[in-house]
Parts: sequence; structure tokens; C-alpha cells
Amino acid sequence: MNMWSWMNPPVIAGGFVLIILLLIMILLQVRRELTKQGDGLRQQNRALDKELTKANKQLLEVRSVVVGLGQRVSEQQDIISHLNERIMALENEDNDARLYSRATKMVQLGADVDELISECELPKAEAELMMSLQNKLAGREAVPPLTSHPDGRQQESPRRRPLRKKN
Repeated sequence: MNMWSWMNPPVIAGGFVLIILLLIMILLQVRRELTKQGDGLRQQNRALDKELTKANKQLLEVRSVVVGLGQRVSEQQDIISHLNERIMALENEDNDARLYSRATKMVQLGADVDELISECELPKAEAELMMSLQNKLAGREAVPPLTSHPDGRQQESPRRRPLRKKN
């Protein structure tokens, strides 16, 4: 027999069929593996889409909170600005009160109008008024009686009750 005797056409055809079957089996196996991988990737993609949707919702919530906080910060800045203005106004009022307190003490210690004007920077009319008020409070000047009613009517003289005679 010849060394090439096994190479007859039916054996070659059988060999080709066997090789084709092996290739088909390999291709089917590869296809199954690729399908499994594709299914896994699709599931992973769906999970990532869900996470992305959740993250987007959280981002929208954070944005709305930040906007709300921004508005609150702006409101608080307005309040702080207003309070600073009030503090400045009160400090200025306090300075005026200090000047008047100082002027009162000076009058009580015997200062005259010129000293009040120079030391407390009061106008002459205010210094004279301060002197007059302090003198009246100290009893050095008499307080004039009211001669008119605040409503513009004449003040009635107080009525005295008649005295009863004792029997």
C-alpha cells in the first residue's frame, strides 16, 4: 500500500467535514461566550444608567439646595447690612447722649454757657436750654405755671369745694 492511500476522496471529504464541524462548534462556543459577555455588559450598562439617573436627581437636589442657600445668604447679608447701619446710627445717637450727659454734669458742677458751647460743642440755644433745665431741676429757678391748655383752650382754674360748716 501506498503511503498516500489514506488520501482518497472520501477520507479527504470526511476530514473537511470534521474540520468544518470543529470550526462550527468553536464558533458556536465563541458566540455563546460573546452573548454572555454582551448580556453582562447590557446589565452593567442598565445598572450604570440607573446610577447616572440617581446621580442626576441628586445633583438637581443639590443645585436647588444651593440656590436656596444662596438666597438665604443674600437675605442674611441684607440683614447684616441693615444691622450694621442701625449700629452706626445707635453709636451716633449714643455719642449725642454722651455729649448731653457730659453737659448735664458740667452744669451740675457749675459750668456756664460758654463752657458748654466750647466743651460739648452745643449750639448756644441748646446750652442755654440745658442751663435753664438744670437750674429748674435743682430748684434754683421757678417753673412757670401753665397758662394755656395743650389743646388751645384756656385752662380752667381749679374748682374748690365749699367748706362745710360744722354745727
